[in-house]
Amino acid sequence: MMNLGWCAPPRRIDAQTARQNVHKQHDRIRGLLDRARVVAELALDGHAPSADAVASAIGNIHTTITVHLAFEESVLLPILNDDLPLGPERARRLVEEHAHQRTMLEALHREACAGPLVPTLAAKLAFLTSWLLTDMEEEERTLVTPETVRDDAIIIDQDGG
Repeated sequence: MMNLGWCAPPRRIDAQTARQNVHKQHDRIRGLLDRARVVAELALDGHAPSADAVASAIGNIHTTITVHLAFEESVLLPILNDDLPLGPERARRLVEEHAHQRTMLEALHREACAGPLVPTLAAKLAFLTSWLLTDMEEEERTLVTPETVRDDAIIIDQDGG
């Protein structure tokens, strides 16, 4: 198995490798989100590790998730789009969800850059970590599964009804 890291592979990969690498990235992201949640909680209690800790955590999440979403799209969309009849709809929903996440992350990152010491930023960071963790759990339960992301596209017998 090739080591994909965080870069999109130069060619299509098999479904099992795609799932494994998405899960590995999710595990790393969970660690990042856990650390960011601690920063948010400390800041909300008035004990931020540094003046720019919340803004830095938001920047780290923005960068990491942006790269991760691109990776997911590069490895999952080709597999989903080839899995008729449901795969293309799943691919469309994934792209829509990622667009929503990018929009939210970009807005929060701009806000953190413009006002890194704004007190409400810590509450937004706490929400962001919770929201992204919940989204990853849902994605792993409903999308990044052997039943959904697979290489053996099901052929429907259209003659038999």
